[in-house]
Amino acid sequence: MGNKKFKSNQEQTDTYDFLCNQLDKGFTPRWMITYHYKHPSENVRAIRETDKPYGFRDRIGFRTYGDMWKQVASYTAMERKRQSFDNLIKDTLQVKNYILRSAFGIKRVNQEWKYNIPHMIFFHELGKVKLQYHTHLLLPFISNELNSISSIEYFFNEGMRNARKCISRWKSIHIREVDNPEVALSYLNKETWSKHNSLDYQNSNLITS
Repeated sequence: MGNKKFKSNQEQTDTYDFLCNQLDKGFTPRWMITYHYKHPSENVRAIRETDKPYGFRDRIGFRTYGDMWKQVASYTAMERKRQSFDNLIKDTLQVKNYILRSAFGIKRVNQEWKYNIPHMIFFHELGKVKLQYHTHLLLPFISNELNSISSIEYFFNEGMRNARKCISRWKSIHIREVDNPEVALSYLNKETWSKHNSLDYQNSNLITS
């Protein structure tokens, strides 16, 4: 991730200081999880309708699942949803609850007083093309069973991608081990500015005391 700190505006600087304060209070990120959301194009499949040598001048059709005109409306609706920050927050809550239940064994996520809820921080970015959000998640040590990149990749790619319909089936979930928390926080804060803060304050489980 390099060692550059992305602090070019006041919102970014204040957020970075807040995140570093989380480290001072005891947050110890071990894993960075990066995942993308399902795009409406994933409901369309290209079909080769002819079989010419080397594919030259082959005719390509597209298969949709259901009535074509309804699919156009569905595509537009899903595209708007993926660009909506409010819907992003709802999808993130689903992801968070799945992780709490399946990775940390917390059966009733709405009864926080009964459990030691792990600290976790979500960040949402639009990337270079600014068309659709993707999410980075910082997690602490999970368990002895989920204590390697391969085991966590299996948990997310074979488990969460099948369980949560909002997650992309085309793009794999990427796992990194965090070796320098300050650099990781600076990198994940790079898209924060006055009109958009990458940090998801609603779904992150932050240290408040």
